[in-house]
Amino acid sequence: MSGPNQMSAEPAQDPADAAREIARLYGEMWRRFQTPPRSIEGSDVTPRMLGLLRHLERAGPLTVGEQARHLGIGRAAASELIDRLEGKGLVARMRDERDQRRVFVWLTDEGTRRVASLAGSVLDPPFLQAVAAIAPEQRQQIIDGLGALLRAAGPAVSKEKVS
Repeated sequence: MSGPNQMSAEPAQDPADAAREIARLYGEMWRRFQTPPRSIEGSDVTPRMLGLLRHLERAGPLTVGEQARHLGIGRAAASELIDRLEGKGLVARMRDERDQRRVFVWLTDEGTRRVASLAGSVLDPPFLQAVAAIAPEQRQQIIDGLGALLRAAGPAVSKEKVS
């Protein structure tokens, strides 16, 4: 497979090889463009907190462990972020009715409002500059490819709250 600065001349034929390369590049992108832990201007939320809130908004209620796995962070780091967000009234913990040992984390109404109000606030300059440096046709190919990957994965998990 090609490195991050090279374009492959031929399409990846083996789905397993392509999946490994996509996962590797995704991880590299996450590490390269992860924003520093400063508060978003005019807010008490950091970009990392907003990332967790956005993920919950898309994925639906998750346990702390599921959230940590999805974001590629440690369970302790996820738990600390969730504690801070819970202290701000942006998320709440709920017990699973079917298995009382499982605790889900979900957005409160205020958390949903905060995600909407900060929707365009964290396009960090390094990421925006990197995207701007790509030719418009390549930007569209990336958007089309990521959209195709998400559509191939099927419908997103329901956002319905767990009682």
